[in-house]
Amino acid sequence: MRHLIARYASGRQESVDRLMRFATVGAITTALDFVLFIGLITVGAASVPANVLSYSCGILVSYGLNRSWTFRARHSHIQALKFILGTLTSLAISTCLVALMANLSAPPLAKIASVPVVFAWNYLVARLWVFRS
Repeated sequence: MRHLIARYASGRQESVDRLMRFATVGAITTALDFVLFIGLITVGAASVPANVLSYSCGILVSYGLNRSWTFRARHSHIQALKFILGTLTSLAISTCLVALMANLSAPPLAKIASVPVVFAWNYLVARLWVFRS
């Protein structure tokens, strides 16, 4: 019985640790995305193209960090393709949310408001589909 409890506690702790690593990577890539987005808006880019470009840069960093650190997975082409498909979907979600909310508030606020939805989507896709473990 102790063995089962210890195994459950260990697995639960690993899930919490993985979520915290994912959140850390998300914070890094979100900061990169946001800085690029603000920079592009500042030089006159429209919010949708600025979001697509800035978010795409974050995707590249996110894959490397999540694969090697968050999920400690080996690289595979199938995995990379799944990651790209999942993050392109999150890019579409982010861009739609930013486009809709930018009509109601400043584009940077719209960008910030989209983050929790996109974070939840990305974690579920990464955990349950891309880096299944």
